[in-house]
Amino acid sequence: MLRLVKKSIFVLKNYGLRVFLIKAIKWPINRINLLKQRLNEKKAKKNQNKVIEKLREFKSENPEEIFNFSWSFYSGLIRPMQIKEEFLELLKIFQELNPKYIMEIGTANGGTLFCFCKLAREDATIISVDLPEGPFGGGYPEWKIPIYQAFTKGNQKLFLLRKDSHAQETLEEVKKILDNNQLDFLFIDGDHTYEGVKKDFEMYSPLVRKGGIIAFHDIVYHFEASYEVQVDKLWENIKSLFKTKELVFNPKQGWAGIGVMFYGTKHE
Repeated sequence: MLRLVKKSIFVLKNYGLRVFLIKAIKWPINRINLLKQRLNEKKAKKNQNKVIEKLREFKSENPEEIFNFSWSFYSGLIRPMQIKEEFLELLKIFQELNPKYIMEIGTANGGTLFCFCKLAREDATIISVDLPEGPFGGGYPEWKIPIYQAFTKGNQKLFLLRKDSHAQETLEEVKKILDNNQLDFLFIDGDHTYEGVKKDFEMYSPLVRKGGIIAFHDIVYHFEASYEVQVDKLWENIKSLFKTKELVFNPKQGWAGIGVMFYGTKHE
């Protein structure tokens, strides 16, 4: 309770009454949604084998079918925290790239990871790094590990690292998994603070091959939470480095947006 009061005072002081009122109105709605999610997860935990069986049964190479399945599966158990139109465009780019070495920073519900697994090559190596109890929606519980492992197809290898992406030991483990290979695709959706997302970019971009892709989620200005979500600032600072594409459904949507960087490819 004390933490909530402190946060409310901070928002009022730094971002004014309008932002405070928007967050105050949304707070009970978010709490109800969180309660629904927890009840649904409790049900899934009880019926884990059935959940895994249904995940393994699903087969498709169509980005929209895959996204729709992840959105509705088990009442949102693995729902992606994405705007559909934006993420579908990213999935089409991903599919065209046909990546073998893939990494995601920030897995949370697992929806984006599910989509990447289903569209990746059958011999792909996929690495997920997610911080337990992460402040930006991350930190899936251990019981979900077998469920996430059921995302794979063919001879794919999926490595679920429940660790801090900013730790040197995590970087070393990723390098060991890659075994001198380079990433084709890196999706950054973890720590959303300026310094946090900057560190992810600086630590892991050297592992991406020239011609590979680095995608950033949440490049749209978050007017409700600009004090903690600052991916847009980093994106503005780095998007001139290489060729980029912005996937934004509505510039005034107040969240989301995906920045696609074609790493090593200069602007035309």
